[in-house]
Amino acid sequence: MRARRILIAILAVVLGFTCTIGVQRHLDAMRARARSQQLLYLPNEKLLNHFCAGMDSIVADFLWLKCVQYTAEQFHSNQQLTWLNHMANMIARLDPYNVAVYRYLSIFLSSLKADDNASIELLQRGMVNNPFAYELPYEIAMTYLINRREQPDSSVQAAKYLGMAVETGHAPPFVLEVAQVLQGKHNLFDVERSMWQHTRNSGDAFMRELAERKLTELDLRITCTQLDKTIQAYRLRYGQPPKTIEDLVASGDLANSPADPLGGRFFIDATGHARNTTVLDEHTKRLRNYLREAIEGFQERFHHAPASLDEIVTEHIMDHIPQHPYADRSWRYDPATGAVD
Repeated sequence: MRARRILIAILAVVLGFTCTIGVQRHLDAMRARARSQQLLYLPNEKLLNHFCAGMDSIVADFLWLKCVQYTAEQFHSNQQLTWLNHMANMIARLDPYNVAVYRYLSIFLSSLKADDNASIELLQRGMVNNPFAYELPYEIAMTYLINRREQPDSSVQAAKYLGMAVETGHAPPFVLEVAQVLQGKHNLFDVERSMWQHTRNSGDAFMRELAERKLTELDLRITCTQLDKTIQAYRLRYGQPPKTIEDLVASGDLANSPADPLGGRFFIDATGHARNTTVLDEHTKRLRNYLREAIEGFQERFHHAPASLDEIVTEHIMDHIPQHPYADRSWRYDPATGAVD
């Protein structure tokens, strides 16, 4: 009886070993046939939060590393990227506040998989959770300009999202410059007005107040555009630009000097363009905040303030120092305190 049990045990071990070898050979064969297409078991992203035991961000970081590895392997092989959308949705759900992940995943989706719709939808989800991250509407604008440039409304949509990027208050100067060029090219003042009029109907008092101010600033910018046309007509007639707004009134080209309900004034700067101090002051505030953030980033990295603003550029914190919005002014920086005015 004992010998029989031993024989059965030996047979069970041999059978198990044989099955293991068979399964391993089968997996090796599958891996050899499609090494780059990993067989991943990815659960439904809506259910994944319940299994993370409060470690959502840690799991998201792990999945992000796996996603980068997976994308790299696919890029060097068949580029089917079967699992990319699913991985992107999981990571975004687990860590909805990681702006960098939204950006890179959207680039993967639009540039490698050519799935513009999924890329834009992912970025729009990110905008809901990160309303002050200029990078997300900026990437949507770039998707329209680059991947959808053949579509008739691509530059219009790009201008709209660039405007959203600027309104976050954190966009670098070049974003504002591109937005203004596109808005001027397509006369998108009406698009911007519609956006702020919609915001004015918000139930939040602060949002209503903000929308009212932005609508007034928009009117001031439109007035500057109209004044520029009047200045151009004056230049053609007299062979030189007017020096002041009052010159336009005196010549009859302008009925009266326009008023600014926000307390600013209109003037003609050294370049011969009409400007408004309210608009310029708002632009100055935005750029100053951007410079301060760059200085803080420098201090965090090097544990001291930069010796000059140029050092922010040489150390690759910023691409360039933005020009002061007022043509006759420049930034004042105190390296002892790290303050910029």
